[in-house]
Amino acid sequence: MKKSSLILAGALALSAVVASAVPAAASVTPEWTATGTAGDVVGAYGRGDLDFDANGDIALTIAVTDTATDSHGARLYIRFGLATGGSSSPYSVSASGSGAYQERVISYPRINVSNGDDAVQVKECLTEAGGDYSCGSWDNAIWL
Repeated sequence: MKKSSLILAGALALSAVVASAVPAAASVTPEWTATGTAGDVVGAYGRGDLDFDANGDIALTIAVTDTATDSHGARLYIRFGLATGGSSSPYSVSASGSGAYQERVISYPRINVSNGDDAVQVKECLTEAGGDYSCGSWDNAIWL
């Protein structure tokens, strides 16, 4: 084998080792907001952050701010699209009073969640006396 062929073979072998040591980029949406989705309503600002715990399960922080000076509070709902079809029961966080903010962390088994654009769906609501007053529609906000 020629010297140039040996160098090329060595370089290819090294690039294969380096490529296998670098993890592929995950197609997740780590920070997200309901703004601009069908789930968005004026007076609520829902957002969050997606992470994974040591077991690889989802650790989803959800937060809502009441952005209006009116008699309504704000609520953010999320639900997981299930790998078996359908959706999980919804989780929510609520805040009431202009500028009020609340957040919570939801842990959920990653294995149960679908891959793709329906992995996590969101909608915002205005609340009145603790109940939902006016809501957006469920829409996709986080892709896995």
